[in-house]
Amino acid sequence: MSKRDYLEGATPYPPDVIEEYAAKGWWLNMTYGDLLDRSASLYPDKPAVIDENSQLTYAQLKEKVDRLAIALLKLGIKKYDRLLLQLPNRHEFVVAFYAMQRIGAVPILAVPRQEYSEISHFFKIMEPVGWVVPVRDGNREFLPLIDKIRAESTSLKYLIMVEDNEPLPSEAFFSMKKLIEDVKLDDYPADYLRQFRPDPNDVAVIYLTGGTTGLPKGVPRTHNSFHTNVRYTNSANTPDDVCGLVTPIGHTMAHQGPVGGSIMYGCTLVLIPVPRAKPILEAIKKYKITKIGFVPTQLEDILNYPDLDKYDLSSVRMVGTTGAPLRSDTAERAAALLKKIGAEFRGSGFGSTEGPCAGSHGIKRQEVPRGAIGRPMCEGDRWKVLDDEGRELPLNAEGELVAKGPCVFTGYYRSEEENTTIFTRDGYYKMGDLGKIDEQGNIYITGRKKDIIQRGGEGIIPSQIENLLHQLSAVLAAAVVGMPDARLGERACAYVVLRPGQTLTFDEMIAGLKGLGAGVLQFPERLEIVEELPKTAVGKVDKKALRGEITEKLKAEGVVS
Repeated sequence: MSKRDYLEGATPYPPDVIEEYAAKGWWLNMTYGDLLDRSASLYPDKPAVIDENSQLTYAQLKEKVDRLAIALLKLGIKKYDRLLLQLPNRHEFVVAFYAMQRIGAVPILAVPRQEYSEISHFFKIMEPVGWVVPVRDGNREFLPLIDKIRAESTSLKYLIMVEDNEPLPSEAFFSMKKLIEDVKLDDYPADYLRQFRPDPNDVAVIYLTGGTTGLPKGVPRTHNSFHTNVRYTNSANTPDDVCGLVTPIGHTMAHQGPVGGSIMYGCTLVLIPVPRAKPILEAIKKYKITKIGFVPTQLEDILNYPDLDKYDLSSVRMVGTTGAPLRSDTAERAAALLKKIGAEFRGSGFGSTEGPCAGSHGIKRQEVPRGAIGRPMCEGDRWKVLDDEGRELPLNAEGELVAKGPCVFTGYYRSEEENTTIFTRDGYYKMGDLGKIDEQGNIYITGRKKDIIQRGGEGIIPSQIENLLHQLSAVLAAAVVGMPDARLGERACAYVVLRPGQTLTFDEMIAGLKGLGAGVLQFPERLEIVEELPKTAVGKVDKKALRGEITEKLKAEGVVS
C-alpha cells in the first residue's frame, strides 16, 4: 500500500512486510467491522455491551453501529476523515467507534479528563472534522471547552453530542441518539455499507500516547496490526466470558484488552464508569464478571478495601494488571486471594501504545522469573537490547529495549522529523525503556531511558529506588523524581505515601534503605510525605506533576532560581 492511497501523515507498512505477516498468520486481514459482523452472526442475542444505564445484544449493537455509520455518511464524513472521540465508559463510545470503522473514518481517542491544552493540540496537529463528546461527565461541563475549540479550529465541522435527553446547546450540535434514530435500515440494501469497507492495512484508529512528559503524540494503528495485539492479549477469552473495563475506554489499554478482546471473541463487555474499589466490586458481583484487568493502584485499593470479604467474587476466573510495575507484595496478596476462589492471577503484563507487548500468556508460571514481564506475545515480534551507540548487547546486559514485528507501529502521526530518530537502521522501534533479556527470552524492564536522574554524571534509575522504598514497612506507595541541583544537575526526591498510623523521617528512610543493602546512589536526597500520588488520565503516577511541584518548592526555598 503506497502513501498515495493512505492516510496523509501516516506511514504504511512496506508491501513485503504486509505479505509476510499475512502469510504467516500473524495478521488476520479482518477489519473492526468484520469482527463485529462475525460475533453478531454467531451470538446475535447475547449481551455485547453493558453500562450503568443500558444493555445491548450483539444484534442491537450491530444495528446501532450500521445506522450511525450511514448517518455519518449522510453528514458528509468520508474515508480518512478524523473524528475526536471523547466519551466516558458508556456504550455510546463503542457504537461511535465501530460506526467510524464501517466507513473508513479514523477515530482519535481521547479521555474525558483531557483539557484545553491537550485537546487544542489534537485539533492543531490532527485536524479532526468531527468531535463526539458528552454534555457532561460527572460534574464536568464540556461546553466551555467546546466553545474555546470552536473559536479557533479551522477543521471542526461536526459536533456530535451524547446529550442524555437534554436540550442541545445550539443548532450547531447533532444529537447522536437522533442521528441513529433517523436512519431506517430498510431504506438501504442489506450490503450497502460493504462498499465503504476499508482495507485491513488502512489506519483504523489514532491512539494517543499516555506519557507523562510533553503533549501526547498520535499513534496510527492499522486493523491488521492492532488486532494482533488484541488477539494475543486476549487469547484465553471464550464466548462465555464477561469482561470488565475499569480503565478509561479512550485509552489503548482498554482497546487492547477488554474492548477489543470482547468483540473479537464474542464476550460480554461491562463498562464500569467509576474506577474505585466499591463500584468495581459491585459490578463484579452484579454482572458475574469473569475477567478483569487493573492498573496496580486499583488492585491495591481493592485488596485494601475494608469490606472486601462481603463481596461475591466467585465468578472471577482471571485477573491481570498492566500500565505500571506491580509490587511483589501486591502480587502475592492478589494471587493468594484469587487462589481461594479458583481464579488465575496473571500478574503484570507489558503493552505500549506503539505496539510492543509481552506477558506470561501460554507460559507456565514457574518458567517466568519474578521481576520479568514475560516474553513477546506474538512469535513474530522480535526484541533486542542496545547500548548507547546502537550496538546489540549480549544476554542479561542492560540497555535500551527495541522491537519490531506484526504488533509494532510504523511511526507517529505527522511527525516526520521524530520518526527519523525513533527507529534503528534495521527498523526496530526504540521503546525508551531500559531492560535486559535472559537466556530463556524473558524480558525485564529496569527503568525508563528518559526517566533517568543524572546526578553529577551518574545515571540513577528511579524505579530501582522505588522498588526499595516499597519494601519499607511504613511505605504504602512511592515515586522518585529528579529535582534540580545547581552543583550536580539533579538530585533524587522521594515522594512517599505512608501506611495508616505510620511515620517516616528522612533518617529512618536512609537507615531502612541501608538495611536493604542499597548503595549511596540509591539514597534519595529529599523526602516528601504526601497523602496521595498524582495520577495521569490512565492511572499512572504523574511524574511530570511531581517534578514541577518539587521545582517550585525549591524555588520558594531559594535553593534554585
